[in-house]
Amino acid sequence: MNTFSASYGDWFILAVPLEGEWVISCLPPKSNNICTDWKTYQTAEAALAGAQEYVEQAAAAYALAEVVLELYEADKIELAGCQNLLRSLGYF
Repeated sequence: MNTFSASYGDWFILAVPLEGEWVISCLPPKSNNICTDWKTYQTAEAALAGAQEYVEQAAAAYALAEVVLELYEADKIELAGCQNLLRSLGYF
């Protein structure tokens, strides 16, 4: 099985063949959790390009989540507001 790997920013990306198509797995920095966009791609190159787009969006969501948590910890927003904002970013 041929796989392709790349790095984008601090993320590690792996493109893996699956039943004639390609899927991606992304490993964010300082994390043991593998992320994916749950899409399939026709080629390894398309998978890696899709992974880069996914990483850009995920990195932005992580940065926003950090700010939301900092605001909550500084008592600038209430728990319900914090949870709603995190949920809107795809957490929970």
